[in-house]
Amino acid sequence: MSCDPEWDDEVDVVCTDSGVAGLATAICTVDEDGEVFIADQPPAERPDPTHPRRGWFGPAGDGPTDEYFGELTADIDVATLTPLDPTLPVRLAGEPVAPRRRPIPAFEGARLREWAARCIPSPTGYLYTQVTDWTSATVDCGDAELVKIAEIGQMTPDPERPIGSVRDWLTAEALDRDVSAYPVTRFDGLVFEEGVVVGAVFSTQRGPMTIRARHGVLICRNEPDADDPLTGCLPADTLRVALVGKEASRFGRLELLTSDPGVVEITRRSPRRASTITASKS
Repeated sequence: MSCDPEWDDEVDVVCTDSGVAGLATAICTVDEDGEVFIADQPPAERPDPTHPRRGWFGPAGDGPTDEYFGELTADIDVATLTPLDPTLPVRLAGEPVAPRRRPIPAFEGARLREWAARCIPSPTGYLYTQVTDWTSATVDCGDAELVKIAEIGQMTPDPERPIGSVRDWLTAEALDRDVSAYPVTRFDGLVFEEGVVVGAVFSTQRGPMTIRARHGVLICRNEPDADDPLTGCLPADTLRVALVGKEASRFGRLELLTSDPGVVEITRRSPRRASTITASKS
């Protein structure tokens, strides 16, 4: 699609659903004086997370979009991925790295593949169509690898429903900024111009809606039933909510940040499901 009359609206960022990553991205965009469109899909129309090829991040039947997602996960067997981390990961907050001190990371396919394989099965995971640090800062969390972090604010999660309580808090924060989700019936696919993602198409009760994204499109999930209780693991304490990504990766996830190493250690000792990263069989 290349003609302006085809677009129903134009914003800086399009979020394909109103999950925690979509809400957090919308808040970050508005706080940077950007414009955002955030869709709200009915649960019955959301992509099947068990689909052997698309995972959670793509619509069925749209050739260019499915091809785009396939290229991003060509070295990962998506069907084998299961969550490795808690449903809402907790990370030790680090120190911002000044641009003049920031090393240029080496391109390591294994590192990026490992990170994507953590984000894809995560209930808070997302895919952003641009590699960017527009709303994030480079932070050294002390694990010998820099991360890109965009902090949204502080809140006290409910250990019985960590993602649900974070979603409630993000919803309230978005409404405080006059950001509300637009009801759609389905995310139909991405729009490309010369191989670059420039927007997204949705089905609505009034017909198709095509939104141009000046900066990028965020594909995420919204699973109200994804919560695993973390009683005994997540303390009733104020934690920082943040979008976390890696240098040179389009994948990321929403995490909680803490300055208390003890909190991170508790969550790391909690039971979790194993995850396997298997090369794709092409």
